[in-house]
Formats: sequence, C-alpha cells, structure tokens
Amino acid sequence: MKITKRQLRRIIKEEKAKLLRESVADMRHFEEAADKCAERMSDLFYNDMMKLYDEEPDAFARPVPGSEAMTRTEKGVWEQQVVYASQELETSISFAIAQAIEEIEMKLHDGQYHDDR
Repeated sequence: MKITKRQLRRIIKEEKAKLLRESVADMRHFEEAADKCAERMSDLFYNDMMKLYDEEPDAFARPVPGSEAMTRTEKGVWEQQVVYASQELETSISFAIAQAIEEIEMKLHDGQYHDDR
C-alpha cells in the first residue's frame, strides 16, 4: 500500500495530537506541583508586601489634596490590594509553568532535543 506525503503528514499530525492528548491527561501530578509552587510564591509575595508597609512607610505617603500635609494609605486598603495582586500572581505563575511544560514537551516530541552524534 502506497501512502502519499500528504497522507503521511496527516497521519503524523493525528498521532502527535493523540500523544499530546494522552500526555495532558497524565499531567495531573505536574499541575498539582505547579499549583503548589505558585501558591508558595504567592504567599512569599504577600508576606513581603505586607512587611513593606511597616518597614517603608514613606513608600505609602502621598500628599493631601489642597494641603502640604502627607497621608498614608490605610493598612487594610493596602492588604486588600496585596491580596488581589497575590491571587493574580498565583494564577500567572501556574499558567506560565503549565505553558512551559507543554511547549517543552512538544519540542521533545518533535525531536528538537535529539543529539546527532
């Protein structure tokens, strides 16, 4: 049986897609590890940003409109902003790790790490 180049490419593409689907199904432990890593980084970020409020009060000073006096953002307001930022950071890190794993796995399947010695 003869196969045209077009048919061969289609078969390869289908098999590659099947491999990647199977791979994604088996990536639960990678996803869990990425989520734990992202959560840890987010916690570190939160703690450092909250310490910053106490250690660098001048960073939060701003002029009072119509006066030469300065005021400081309230700690509760700062904490709310830090919580939102931490949540966004956690989501971004988790996504970036998953994307990196997927891209590298695709390169691996494409033979881009083959050593031609």
